[in-house]
Amino acid sequence: MINLRDANDDLFEESRMSFGEHLEELRKVLVRSLIWIAIGCIVGFWGAEEIVEVLQRPLNRAVVKFKKNLAEETLEKKLGYIPPEYLPLLEGGWVPDQVSVDPGQLVATLQSVIPDFGEAVDLAPYRFRAGHLKPTTVVELCESLSRPDAANVGSLAIAELLDDESRQTLERIAAEDSASPDQTKEVLAILNGMLESKTLYGHEAFRSYFEQPAWSLTSMLSESPSLPLRAVKMAIDDPDTDPSEAANLLRKLNRSLISGVLAEQMKPVSLDTMPLEIWRPTNYKPQSLGVTEPFFVWLKAGMLGGLTIAAPFVFYQLWTFVAAGLYPQEKKYIHVFLPVSLLLFGAGVLLAFFFVFSPVLEFLFTFNKTLNIAPEIRIGEWLSFAMFLPLGFGVAFQLPLVMLFVNRIGLISVQAYLDKWRIAIMVIFVLSMFLTPADPISMLLLAMPLTGLYFLGIAMCQFMPRPENPFGAQNG
Repeated sequence: MINLRDANDDLFEESRMSFGEHLEELRKVLVRSLIWIAIGCIVGFWGAEEIVEVLQRPLNRAVVKFKKNLAEETLEKKLGYIPPEYLPLLEGGWVPDQVSVDPGQLVATLQSVIPDFGEAVDLAPYRFRAGHLKPTTVVELCESLSRPDAANVGSLAIAELLDDESRQTLERIAAEDSASPDQTKEVLAILNGMLESKTLYGHEAFRSYFEQPAWSLTSMLSESPSLPLRAVKMAIDDPDTDPSEAANLLRKLNRSLISGVLAEQMKPVSLDTMPLEIWRPTNYKPQSLGVTEPFFVWLKAGMLGGLTIAAPFVFYQLWTFVAAGLYPQEKKYIHVFLPVSLLLFGAGVLLAFFFVFSPVLEFLFTFNKTLNIAPEIRIGEWLSFAMFLPLGFGVAFQLPLVMLFVNRIGLISVQAYLDKWRIAIMVIFVLSMFLTPADPISMLLLAMPLTGLYFLGIAMCQFMPRPENPFGAQNG
């Protein structure tokens, strides 16, 4: 005969809680957890700068590697190989880049630093070059200079600068059918000699280039003409202007006047530039594109640090809430669950930070290379990415304990875990898709460890079985 205890005599009456007591305990747990989170955030805000710096390191490494690989590919396409002398610089975090510079400005800068630079060579900038002359009109140019049109006051002003020898040279070339390279050099020498003249830009023929028109009703109603050479002339006439700079400006001004008058025989004079290879550091800092963005970055970093610091205490409060509803013989497992929970959370965070960021960023940067887009990352977007991914990994790594808890309360048996493992793995991959950014690499790097943790959870349920029903049957 089976003898059961009286229904009103609950064997575990003293160890179990009513629904109202559970709510009260939940309220206390939430309050204590919020207090710990507040304390953690205070500490986190104090060290927010260090947190931001640490979170930038994976991005900096990924961008440096991206720029280095891109530079190596560019060199191989351009030269067919990577010069050995480039390797130390590339390994040291430097990449080559091409820029265009103004030789005149470069020479002026070098001479300001090294006064005797270029003494043996004429490096004066803003001169006429062969490229400024139209090859088919050199003869016409000589004819215009040697026999200027009386109606063209500008050409008359230029012709006044010619000495007898220069005029004879121009007349001789003007008699030819076409100019030889040597004759072109003679014409360039004559033109460049005029650039040093201080009387050319002061000639009456060029007054309109520098003086505003007299006031009139028409000028008031119309927009004033732009006088770009006026500022150059004023700088030349300014006694405080450095003599070497004034000489450069004089050549620049006279060259513009001469080329403007002889526009039919000369090409427009543009800025002289030359390609120059420079080396840039590959170190990278995310950008701030909003006035308030740095403040919110600091706020996010402080909250991230606060949640990380408070996480062990919050987990402890949650497990104490769970323990309040357990039987005495089950409460001992809390001392096992809590450190395991913290260990799994830390393992997920560290896995994401040290082993997931690098392959994920490399995968995403492949699209930058394919689409020829430079990686310019906003600090706010990166910080959200860097916070979300490790926290997602840390929370997801609680899977074995969740499985064990569900098994302990009798919702799912070990056999059900084993029978439905295929469905469970599919669910793991789906959840990994939502817990990670929109890329397959991070999803796989989360789903694969979670699959192993799923079977670890089954093993824990197997070796830590649910206790027998405490209402044991007695044979009478």
